Amino acid sequence: MLDLVLRNATVVDGTGRPRSKSDIGIKNGMIAAVENLLNAESEASMDVSGMCVSPGFIDMHSHSDLSILAHRRSEGSLSQGITTEVVGSCGWSMAPVKEETKNSVLKGLLSGLVHRDAFDSLDWTWRSLGEFMDKMDKAGIGTNIAPQVGQSMIRAHVVGTQKREATPGEIEAMKCILRESMEAGAWGMSTGRSYNPGGFASTTEIVELAEVVAKYNGIYATHMKNEGDSLFESVEEVISIAEKTGIRAEISHHKAVAKRNFGKVVRSLEMIQDARNKGLGITVDLYPYEFSQASSIVGFLPQAALRLIRGNERQLSLAEEQNTRVIQSKLGDPDVVAKIKDLPEIGPLAKRIQDSVIVRSPSFPDAEGRILGEYAKEKEMDVIDFLASLLHADGPGVWGASAISMDDVHTVIKADFSMPGTDAFTLDNPIDPTPIHPRHHGTFPRVVGRFVREGVLTLEEAVRKSTLLPAMTMGFRDRGQILPGYWADLVVFDPDLLEDTATATEPYLRAKGIQYVLVNGKVALEKGSVRPAFAGKVLRKGR
Repeated sequence: MLDLVLRNATVVDGTGRPRSKSDIGIKNGMIAAVENLLNAESEASMDVSGMCVSPGFIDMHSHSDLSILAHRRSEGSLSQGITTEVVGSCGWSMAPVKEETKNSVLKGLLSGLVHRDAFDSLDWTWRSLGEFMDKMDKAGIGTNIAPQVGQSMIRAHVVGTQKREATPGEIEAMKCILRESMEAGAWGMSTGRSYNPGGFASTTEIVELAEVVAKYNGIYATHMKNEGDSLFESVEEVISIAEKTGIRAEISHHKAVAKRNFGKVVRSLEMIQDARNKGLGITVDLYPYEFSQASSIVGFLPQAALRLIRGNERQLSLAEEQNTRVIQSKLGDPDVVAKIKDLPEIGPLAKRIQDSVIVRSPSFPDAEGRILGEYAKEKEMDVIDFLASLLHADGPGVWGASAISMDDVHTVIKADFSMPGTDAFTLDNPIDPTPIHPRHHGTFPRVVGRFVREGVLTLEEAVRKSTLLPAMTMGFRDRGQILPGYWADLVVFDPDLLEDTATATEPYLRAKGIQYVLVNGKVALEKGSVRPAFAGKVLRKGR
């Protein structure tokens, strides 16, 4: 007897083949049959007439390891159809960890990115990646988690956070941690080449570490050194590492930021395709939005400007929120703004921020979604004067981000070797006032829903990029396809209604059109509501 039958499904199986009509039988968490099951006995059944059923979406680039112990239901992921997440991205992972790195690197990362209380809510009973995997398994999680180990954490663990070359002995120590992590079931190593302390490593050091990962047939996932003016040189480094080590490489959130760099992805994709034609296994992921991670534009101001604003009023001793109120108030003074404009740091700042996009601006709502420099020009204002006026009006409530071309997004998503990834972390509840990107709730419905209706991709291709392609890239042998013997990670959705609704100003709005999500055969989302099923597993390479 089957546990569950999905009847009258329109099956989009993940391979890219045309959709077909069938029933799907599930037994012991796995797909047992894909055929006419009219006379089959089952404990339960669902009539999904008019609905598409696809494999669960696989998030190729996730940071949910940073949040999942505090958000175990994985609502942000499940509500957009994600059933498996590749974590430990951009050089960051929750292990290896020791007291020094816990109280420096990870405290700063979690408090600044996930939430100020996230750090203190954890018991920190693990040290190695294997122990962290065990911790997640014992806690119970909503989605499947496939961990990578972060090179920034390995370097911080061995070398520390200072900028210097690693000694031969330290490199051997880092290799030992890598081997231990890979043998515990890590799927590869990630780097954040523009983040510190991992970014202090030379290309030669990365090659030595990648050689270890390659021996385990692991993947090298990289947030490259630069995604704008030096995009091509950054892609060249990835190709060089793949050539020297034979490792499979995944370029994270591939894009060209800042308007002056729009269109560069055409050439960068050609470079990657040329490398693939030579036998190198290089793939890319992306999030389908026109801006990167947002942050308060208070952070745009250089330290010299902040010191000038604070003056001799000992504001450095005040709480952060008081400091920002002081900044907001004084930027309404033309004399203060004039002094800021005389600072030597302001010229480079103006050039850098003029291509930024305004994500949130309560007092200037018509500026939202606009390039800062272009909007300032329309208002016949200097870029720095306009920045000051935004901050004076709303202080830290104004958010800015690096701009991305939607034409470039379409170009990248249509490449044969590209896959969606959220570059986000799962959330069960809002963590205001932290700026949250709409990709936390809308990435996959945007690709499989909106992009299909816009004619960017066919439904079958969008599903393949979201399921079987990432499964094959990572080496998941029994996920990513609707096939007997595969785990029953499934999404039931209405293709006409599937749509992302989250925006920059309302990032917590959930997607429409997803009816059910199954994780390892258990219903984890029913009619849009997440169940506390905790059906996810930690996926270990080689296990």
